[in-house]
Amino acid sequence: IPRHEAFRVQQASLHRIIKKMRIQSPNKLGNACHAISSASTLAYTAATFFFAKPGSKLFDDEWVQHGFCVIQQDIPYWNTHDLCLYFDVILVALGLLVYRSLRGVPTPEMKYADEMMLFNMLGHLGHGIAHGFIGATFRSGSDGMGAQNTTGMERLAMEEDQMENVKYVLIGIGFWIGLLKGVVPKAPIGKVAISAIIVYIGGLFVSNVLGFAYVQAVITVAFASTQLTRLKEEKEFAYAAFAITSVPLSIIPWIESTSCKDVASKFGGHLMFDVAIPILLTAAYYFSWRHYSTPNKDKEA
Repeated sequence: IPRHEAFRVQQASLHRIIKKMRIQSPNKLGNACHAISSASTLAYTAATFFFAKPGSKLFDDEWVQHGFCVIQQDIPYWNTHDLCLYFDVILVALGLLVYRSLRGVPTPEMKYADEMMLFNMLGHLGHGIAHGFIGATFRSGSDGMGAQNTTGMERLAMEEDQMENVKYVLIGIGFWIGLLKGVVPKAPIGKVAISAIIVYIGGLFVSNVLGFAYVQAVITVAFASTQLTRLKEEKEFAYAAFAITSVPLSIIPWIESTSCKDVASKFGGHLMFDVAIPILLTAAYYFSWRHYSTPNKDKEA
């Protein structure tokens, strides 16, 4: 075989190998990230169900009292839950501005990134609003020492004003619709609504201190199961980018719950988790856009 022909064959083989690596590497990386985050979140959920009690050697007493690491509890409109509302609204608004500026790159994977960004941001806005309602309980003095053992069903039974119960239920279902639609954006809204009702009813039997772990477990199972079952050829750069965000988000709750006084309180308590979500999503979206828009521009040139 002539030398130039051998070189051409080698170059073609190398091109095929690189192309194959570009398809497989994001697939493996994304799958690994989902496996790590799922294991971490489900272990966290199991640990809270077994060990989240006053005097626990694993979990911080401050966290056990409320189910969150809460700072500035006695300052109206400035406790952790109020701060989560303010920061969530601001960061979601900024994220949606980024989305509006970068959306529309004509590739299937960037369309996936567009959907992930939009619906997760809207879901996180609902998440922030829910924190606003929790913040109101601190101002009313209803979040006391016994709150960690109170279930949603018990709170409904104790409420004498039935209109308050109706409002409580509608807010809870709306909260779940927003979160579930964010992690499974392609699911029909009807199915999401039915799932939200089922998950909400399940949550009524979970005590306050376990509420966050319950939410994390449901979201993780929904997100990881729908992502891991995507077709292999669909698991490209954007798939890996958004999967990577799930890893730190599965670790932060451990830090918040076990080191509330020593570590998390210095970063706003639960606020550090809420702030991380839109920041990581926006980063994943931006790098996806950069990855897919660069070849596009080269093609146009």
